[in-house]
Amino acid sequence: MDRFCDVIVEEILRCLPAKYLHRVRAIARRYNLIVLNPGFRARYWESHSPYISGVFLQSDRPWRQHSRFLAGSSSRPSVTESVCGSDLGFLPRLPPGPTARDREICIVHATSGLLLCSRGEYRPMQYYVCNPVSWQRVALPELPRPPTHLYGLLLVTSNNGDGSNIKCFQVVLFNHASRWNKTGGGCLDLMVFSSATGRWEAKCIQPPTAIDVETHAPPFLGQSGTAYWIGYRPMDKLIAYNCLHHTIQVLPLPGRVHDKATALNRCIGERQGGGLRHAHFDCSVFQVWDLETGGGVRGVWWKPVHQIDVMELAERNPEATALVTKPEYLKYRVNATSVSSLFSVLGFHPTDDIIFLDINRNVGAYSIEHCTITYQCPGQYFRDGVFPYVHPAHPVDIPEIKKESLRF
Repeated sequence: MDRFCDVIVEEILRCLPAKYLHRVRAIARRYNLIVLNPGFRARYWESHSPYISGVFLQSDRPWRQHSRFLAGSSSRPSVTESVCGSDLGFLPRLPPGPTARDREICIVHATSGLLLCSRGEYRPMQYYVCNPVSWQRVALPELPRPPTHLYGLLLVTSNNGDGSNIKCFQVVLFNHASRWNKTGGGCLDLMVFSSATGRWEAKCIQPPTAIDVETHAPPFLGQSGTAYWIGYRPMDKLIAYNCLHHTIQVLPLPGRVHDKATALNRCIGERQGGGLRHAHFDCSVFQVWDLETGGGVRGVWWKPVHQIDVMELAERNPEATALVTKPEYLKYRVNATSVSSLFSVLGFHPTDDIIFLDINRNVGAYSIEHCTITYQCPGQYFRDGVFPYVHPAHPVDIPEIKKESLRF
């Protein structure tokens, strides 16, 4: 190809899938310059239109098994079938050591085609914003001290409506909702970073009113920049924190929860185009609701959109049923105090009517339309380790961070 002019080389490169395009960049400086050229990138994305939607799954042992991306299709996709950098191997990694949990890359949040990641799982000090499709990444300034915040959300501000031109981004680290009403000065404790200022800032916000909802589980993180906690006591309440406006709401939930064990087998997700979806799986039935506005408590009400009996679900999906009826798995289910249903609910697909389930430590994609479960991949994943991801059919570039010293 060295004898070909750039026009011919560009036409050849345009035929390559995205996951191979980055490998070509390492072959020669000439190819690297062509691939990075803004004109080539625009023409490449226009011809390929790689609109990608699915979920990232975070392993509970990231030092042994990297993250995976699942599109939720009927096939069984490989790790890199849809997203070329789904294992986040393009992010800088440290050599393995005794503190492997603090060295590996963990996904924190996903939105607008970008991922917020951290180095280490517990009290990380280094964060990254990256695009797993283009392999672009930026490292945020390190925190000067280990944070006490457990969760994070990423927000982007665009110059246009389709998000193709990101002006700046913001990262918000926050503590668990159970600490907001803590006796002796509990509050919404925040660490906020903006690419427009290039610095971290600490904030402490008092909830407008006392939150009479007890919750222990990690939140479900929506792409809108909202964190959702499902109530444990009472079980029919939901806490929603929006990091853009720093607002806190308590919303009602469908009240069909038989006991405390099945109360934990629920999940919340954001529907494409707006709105919430709630799923509950207990020992007898699997139900799904959509949040509707107008009427009901506080102007909202939950509309049932799907229900299937557990026995019917088992008959329709013999392969999945065979996995959960192994003797050792049944013994685990009988002895477990947290979950008493057939499968565990992990999360929702961001654009399709698909719910991801934990099936004897395997991931299955349940189709609401067909009532069938497609086996996706083996592995052990956290309940809070499911991150809905949508990459639009245009390049998503990460804006540069303004160079400025830290200020607290």
